[in-house]
Amino acid sequence: MDDRRLPCHIHPVWPQRGRPPTRHPTGLRPPRRGYHALRRCLVRASARRKPRSADVKFPMIVDSHAHVFPPMGGPSGHPSAKEHLRYVQHTIMTHHQPVRRVSDNVAVTQQTLFDGEDTALDAMYDVDFRGGGYGKLAWTSGGVDYLKQYLPPSMRDLESTPEYIIAQMDYAGIDRAVIQSGHLYGRLNDYIAEAVARYPDRFWGLALVDEWKIDDPSEARSLDASINELGLQALWFNTGSFEMHRRDTPVDDPVFSPFWERVRTLGIPVFWNVTTSVPGQDAYLAQLAALKRWLQIYPDIPCVLTHGLTVARFMEDGVVKIPEAAWEAIDTPNVISELLFPIFQGAVFDYPFHEVRPIIREYYERLGPKRLCWGSDLPNVERHATYRQSLAYLRDYCDFIPQHDMDAILGGNITALFGT
Repeated sequence: MDDRRLPCHIHPVWPQRGRPPTRHPTGLRPPRRGYHALRRCLVRASARRKPRSADVKFPMIVDSHAHVFPPMGGPSGHPSAKEHLRYVQHTIMTHHQPVRRVSDNVAVTQQTLFDGEDTALDAMYDVDFRGGGYGKLAWTSGGVDYLKQYLPPSMRDLESTPEYIIAQMDYAGIDRAVIQSGHLYGRLNDYIAEAVARYPDRFWGLALVDEWKIDDPSEARSLDASINELGLQALWFNTGSFEMHRRDTPVDDPVFSPFWERVRTLGIPVFWNVTTSVPGQDAYLAQLAALKRWLQIYPDIPCVLTHGLTVARFMEDGVVKIPEAAWEAIDTPNVISELLFPIFQGAVFDYPFHEVRPIIREYYERLGPKRLCWGSDLPNVERHATYRQSLAYLRDYCDFIPQHDMDAILGGNITALFGT
């Protein structure tokens, strides 16, 4: 039995802070937290279960990173399912989850989705890529069926409805969430806007554009309509979309200035997904360098760095060393960085992910509490941790962060960003 699921009262031996936990006589391991951290957790949980009244104020907990989407194997706003699934395949082809052969569930290393070098959208293999059910994506190469478990197995229809996300939020004690976007999920501006309109006190929604075409005035008009007509509140922007469509123009190029001036006029935040399909550090650092130049041009546009820095790029033998160039790129007053570790590090470490605490401390000491926020990447995060655990590893175990600063990270900063 996993002792992390046991009630805390059965553990009579408590570890001292900074030391390995003492073994319980039964062989079960006590929770890796100090007494005061545990008591704070229990008091907060008890308080949040009490009915709220007008004269009692609780710090709002906001998840800066959640997703709603229709069945991933369908059109999802595209003219056809096949067109949408090209974008899903592009994400899956370099994703860290293992590829398995359907016939025997054995993990394989042979690349069957592209040639392993050319990461453009038009270079992918035609392999009848499709939704497989229960969180799986499937394809056929050389007469052999393969799959990758991209979503958690609970996602039977590869669908994340607004009601599902709200049910998760209610159970975990989350007040509001930012519904992020992405070409993987589809062209969902209308879908996300409908969710926000239906639950305006629970969601903020991000708009999607075709990043590689933002020098075309049609993309600025599309963004304008998403904000002013659909009621979305910010822009989601993926830097990796340029190389996906064989365009090597950096985001700070003057050719894109009219689009960014429109963003500035709209007064909306930009949620950046800084990514590249090219492995290693160099290509990623080049993306960050372009973002740094952009931030110098537009210091008045508020931004969020989704996922924070991709620390997996800087990990060797389980040790993360983030270079100064990466920190310098995001060390600016108009950028809030997401603390969102279980979605990636959960593939390497176990809950409560104590290995990432030094990284969180470095974020906190370098950037300060006003430039950090918590996000989960629900529902995807449940590949590695429950939704509640994706919050608890930060809130209940990082006791080097004072409570008032933790409140800002867990909700205050994002609430202020949206002005509500």
